[in-house]
Amino acid sequence: TLTKGTAMTTVTPTASGGPITSWSVSPSLPTGLSLSFITGAISGTPTEVTSSAPYTITGTNTGGSVSATITIVVNDVAPSSLSYSPSSFTLTKGVSMTTTTPTVSGGTITSWSVSPSLPTGLSLDSVTGAISGTPSEITSSASYTITASNTGGSDTATLIIVVNDLVPSS
Repeated sequence: TLTKGTAMTTVTPTASGGPITSWSVSPSLPTGLSLSFITGAISGTPTEVTSSAPYTITGTNTGGSVSATITIVVNDVAPSSLSYSPSSFTLTKGVSMTTTTPTVSGGTITSWSVSPSLPTGLSLDSVTGAISGTPSEITSSASYTITASNTGGSDTATLIIVVNDLVPSS
């Protein structure tokens, strides 16, 4: 298991019998990785997220060939430093809130979730992680945990939201 953008530790094969004179791999290694055709070592820095897949490495000499299969997966850089500003909201029932978009570091976020569910009328954008809407019910102050995830992991931020009733008027 490798991480996009992080150099892997070089992996060198061992084999018995006569010396191997050529190496090959099928299918091609993930972008950024390479196979030394002299030593059979695999090294490099993966540059694209790649789902788990088998790769067959073959060593050959005049007497024949030998193969080994390895599995490689390249995960994205895990999300980090997820935050919303502000992180606390005092909203009014029936009044649209200002859309709040988070900041987050790391790789591309592939999914967003919130627990527990946001107050009725508010929503979490499944692409950007933005929170928006018009609350339709009075809600006492509560904590909501927003989670940003990708193949490398996840990060969370906690928001405090309260929805008050409209102010009485004349």
